[in-house]
Formats: sequence, structure tokens, C-alpha cells
Amino acid sequence: HKFAYILPTLADIGRACASCAAFRRVITGHAFLHRLHALHPPSLLGFHTISGGFEPAESPHASAPAARAIAGAADFSFSFLPSWGLWMVRDARDGRFLLHCDERMNQTFTTIAVCDPLFRRYVLLPPIPRDLAAAVHQPHRVKPERKCDIFLAPCGEGEDAESFSVIWMAQCSTKLVAFVFSAAKRQWRAISSPSWRDLNPEMPAMTEQRSLSCRNYAYGCFYWLLSNFPRRSKLLVLDVGRMEFSPVNPPSGDKVQEFAIVGLQESRLGMFASTSIEVSQLKLFCANRQNHGEEANEWALQKKVSLLPSYRYYMLGVVDGQLVLQRTPNACDAPDFGCISLDFKTLKIQWLRGILKSGYCPLVSLYTGYPPSLSLPTI
Repeated sequence: HKFAYILPTLADIGRACASCAAFRRVITGHAFLHRLHALHPPSLLGFHTISGGFEPAESPHASAPAARAIAGAADFSFSFLPSWGLWMVRDARDGRFLLHCDERMNQTFTTIAVCDPLFRRYVLLPPIPRDLAAAVHQPHRVKPERKCDIFLAPCGEGEDAESFSVIWMAQCSTKLVAFVFSAAKRQWRAISSPSWRDLNPEMPAMTEQRSLSCRNYAYGCFYWLLSNFPRRSKLLVLDVGRMEFSPVNPPSGDKVQEFAIVGLQESRLGMFASTSIEVSQLKLFCANRQNHGEEANEWALQKKVSLLPSYRYYMLGVVDGQLVLQRTPNACDAPDFGCISLDFKTLKIQWLRGILKSGYCPLVSLYTGYPPSLSLPTI
């Protein structure tokens, strides 16, 4: 396994794999690839949108060659799924896609599948048991076409690389309801369902609209923006290990409109935040994260990043310490537009690809992984 240490990049290992049959046998072995993936984080290879399908990263981005190879090798139309109805992509993580199929239309509980488009494998999840589903009452729409939020959770430490978890959430009138499915145990279980007032005493006892937005993940926790009722917003945190929700104070001062959070070195958290007042400026905050998923210490403003004012920016997610943004022109003199990445450490901007959808923030799933020759099945 010395190749994993001697060859500095995935491209070098890919060239070695193509140069010699003996090298290829070693490099494509499961043991070698597991070690390789532990040393090299997956790269952002592209985007999946409902309207456009898979959109690979483009040159001059470093992952463009691997992205083109994945686009040609994988089945991003998911034609290998059962033809029961229209399957919709809801999330992507660790080379897997999460889809659901609303066979009867406008249902709260739908058929859920987790897929590996490169190896054309899938798993159908069992229905949520009736005794758990009974806790869901008057769910609000989280998007125009659905009443729940479904997403993948990363594998825990020590778990098999082909294991995964799925979290199902509904924002009901009086409380937040969530369930988690473990692929290893093949069963659903409930997560403690707090009332909205438990999460924010300033919120009313009953809400008339969804209250969570901007889902992010770092250090074993998911983060959302909890809408302000009636004052400044809060952050909501789900500790995946303990499966508990808790509120966290966001940076003081401006009202946060969008945010993206990432794990930095030495258990520190970084956050880019934008406000409705300064749409062309991002503020970078940092905080020390305490042990066991407890609330982060006070957020400290580190830097302000000015972006070109002739564009409007939408945060699409975070991959390997980089914030992915879509920018759309809001002035006739804006010469180009598309998707870019902003490095949390260097604040360097890189081009990823042309625009995904004009005029608004598209429903995007970020696909990360490895070239086909260096990939392992995820299911």
C-alpha cells in the first residue's frame, strides 16, 4: 500500500493504475481503495438538479476530468430503480443518492430508496412503523411538492463504509418530529420530538409555516437556521450520535439570512453568514466547539469577504472546507455567471461550472467521490 503514500494525488494513482496490469490489480483491490479513501478526501465532482440531472464540474477545476468520467460511467437517471412512479432526488452524500417516490401524490410518507448510481445498486427502505408515524400531525410543507425533509447522515466512526443512516423530519404545527433509519439494523426509531417553544421560547405554541432552513453538517452535528419569532434567529443543532435537538445562539448582531458551517482544525467551527442588508458580503465567524456536541462558544468575527456586487449569491453547501456558491447576475453588465467555490482558509475563489438554473437557487445535491477506477461500491 505504499502507492497511497508515495503518489501525492489521485490523478497520479489513476495514471499508475492505467500504466500496468500488476499496478491495476493492486490499486483496484478493496483493501487498497479503503486505505486510499482514508488518506484522500473525496472531491466535488458535480451537481444534481431536478431540472438538469447531473452537471459535472468543469475546467479549470482540478476534478473536471474525474467528473467527466463519472458522468459517462454512472446512471444518474436512476433507470435501475423500480418503475413505480416519479423518483425525486432529495440528497447526496458519500457517493450515495437518496430518492423518494410519491406513488399516490401529495403524501406525507413516501417510498424511499438509497442508490449508488455508479454501481447501479439500491436499497428500498421499509415504511415508517405506524406507531411512530402517528406522532406526525399537520406537517407543514418544506417545499411546494412535499411535507417532509429526508436526508442522509454520514457513517459513524468504526462503521462499515457501506453502512448509512437516513433521517426523516416533519415540521408540524406544534413540534418537530424526526425519525432515523439505520441500514445496519434495518429499522426506524424515533428521535426526541421537542416543541417549538422548547427550542425557542419566543416562538408561538403553534406555527403556521415551516421554521427551519439552510441545513449544514459538521463534527457529527446537523445545523439549521431556526426562524426568528419575533426577534433574531437561532440555530438548531441535531447531534447525530446522541440523536438530540438543541438550540444554539448564532453570531450576535445582524440578522442571518443564509449560513454555511464547516469543521476546522482543532475542533473549531467556521461559519460564513450573509444578511439581507449586505447581499454581496459574507462574514466569516469562528468558534471553539465543546466536547460531546455541546453548544459552541461565542462566535468571533474573523473576516469580511466582499463579492462582486453585480451578482446575487446562493449557498449550495460545503465540501472539503470550501463553500460552494451559485451566482446569478442582478445587473445587465454582469459578464459571466455560474458556480464557484470559496476556500474557508485561503478565501480563494475557484470556478466550478456554468450556471445550474437562472434566476433562483436550484434544488441541488452536491456529488462527491472518486474517479470510477478508484471507486468502491457504497451500497
